[in-house]
Amino acid sequence: MSAPTGPAGIAPESLLPLQQYQQQRAQQRAQAIAHRRQRSLPLGPAMWLQFEDEASVRYQIQEMLLAERIVARDAVQHTIEHYAHLLGDAQQWRATLFIGLPEPARRARELPLLSEAAQHVYVGCGAGPRIVAEANEDLADRHRGRPSAVHFLRFALPAQLRDALSAGEGAVLGCAHPAYAWQRQLPLPLLHSLCADLHSGTPQ
Repeated sequence: MSAPTGPAGIAPESLLPLQQYQQQRAQQRAQAIAHRRQRSLPLGPAMWLQFEDEASVRYQIQEMLLAERIVARDAVQHTIEHYAHLLGDAQQWRATLFIGLPEPARRARELPLLSEAAQHVYVGCGAGPRIVAEANEDLADRHRGRPSAVHFLRFALPAQLRDALSAGEGAVLGCAHPAYAWQRQLPLPLLHSLCADLHSGTPQ
């Protein structure tokens, strides 16, 4: 029987021991920040999307293990599985959406509406239909009616869209909520990285 793995085949044995990770943490953090910067972009003035991949998920797992001093194999495996929902595969992209409203008064006023708008984020490619992301699938209420500044999105990409991307079509990211109607092109470096995710991932 093979050893259990988590997202993208992340096995407990593939993670750095706590002491070794702590020694390398500054370097790991700098690399993670640079990597995440390459895979993130704003959508309008108040939303920011971070497209996740194995490297970003692995970093979050290592940070959690260090913060909680987790060393037991079962507990490490549980932590890996806790982050599984963040990672896409050959047919889908995953992203963490952040709503940035630093002023308390503005946050109290606008967060409910923007949290609702997070349910209407989409990607589009060529003449094909928009693909609206599924939001917060790991939560029973999906944050509907319960405002949050963080949302977890899954873009299920049909074969037609994946084929168009493989053929070199550009793609857009947008929000279809009338109170936050924004759209922008996915920058080519990010799009190329996301397409590479599809080619390297395994369908779930």
